Amino acid sequence: MRDLLVTSGLIQVTFGVLLGWVLVGLHAGKEKIGPLVNARRVLQCHLDNIFMGILQMIIATIFPELPMIAGWLLLVGSWANPQLFMYQATVKGPGQDLPGIRAIAAISFTVITVAYLWLVVAWIIR
Repeated sequence: MRDLLVTSGLIQVTFGVLLGWVLVGLHAGKEKIGPLVNARRVLQCHLDNIFMGILQMIIATIFPELPMIAGWLLLVGSWANPQLFMYQATVKGPGQDLPGIRAIAAISFTVITVAYLWLVVAWIIR
């Protein structure tokens, strides 16, 4: 699980860094890059991917014997949460009315919350 989380974290940080190029384009006056039109949401996705990737690597490094299911929840939630911003970046407004956004957000937030609560308890009782 440790190597998987470190690899996932590195990939996610790299993805976040690459989104910086999209931001450069949008801030340089491009109206649209692919389906992306909302620079604010792209920035949120950019930062959240970097943060979540770093957190995966830190947790894997300091807690290599973490519970397998909690590790998978961490991995899935770490990827799912930032991509909500990417989905919202496809519209000019806030994106709160996009199809399925509330359900996806609820599932994603639940997964990451359970992961972190499980990891805290597992860390304390180890």
